[in-house]
Amino acid sequence: MFKQTLFLVMKLSIQSRAISDFLKTNLGCETLFISSERELSHLENTSNPLLLVDVADLPNIDESCWDSLFNEDINQVHTVLLNTAQNFKKRDLLDWPNCCGVFPKSCSLDLLERGMRKILAGECWLPRTMMSELLQHYRKDETPSEQQAVSLTRRERDVLKLLTPCNSNIDIANALFVSEHTVKSHLYKIFKKTEVKNRIQAVNWAKVHIHTI
Repeated sequence: MFKQTLFLVMKLSIQSRAISDFLKTNLGCETLFISSERELSHLENTSNPLLLVDVADLPNIDESCWDSLFNEDINQVHTVLLNTAQNFKKRDLLDWPNCCGVFPKSCSLDLLERGMRKILAGECWLPRTMMSELLQHYRKDETPSEQQAVSLTRRERDVLKLLTPCNSNIDIANALFVSEHTVKSHLYKIFKKTEVKNRIQAVNWAKVHIHTI
């Protein structure tokens, strides 16, 4: 049986090992630590890696390594931020491409488990205050052109419905009995038509609009 692998971007400590054991036991996931530049090799040949990043105690990894990782495959790498500060704002999300979850320092283990289950199911998990900030931001910045209907083909809608952080392009291709190249082509057209920049934005767009197209 396939097990999701979670990549823990954090320094090795009693606390980080305890988190690793908790995730293994409660979510049935495999975990791999990324606490050095050498361990970034764990991400090689990994489809849609999900990184759990301890932003309060980041490992000593040169920024250029992260820039290279995100720039090479920005639409595939997803991040979940742990131990965020109380004043963590929506603008701070820009530092972490495809962020699909935020858990503050005050978060309980029970809440972490609930949120991670949602994320593994293809949803996002953000604090209520941040969700409110984002909603206000998008409502304020929304323009008439963004409200116009988007015309997607039946196959593009099929691809969009299967698009989750846990589904790779190969997974979608297998489900639709098409090639991976065809899926990439559909995604390119979907991104262009919906004016989104990555998979997480496309998933969020679909949650709002898929029933209207």
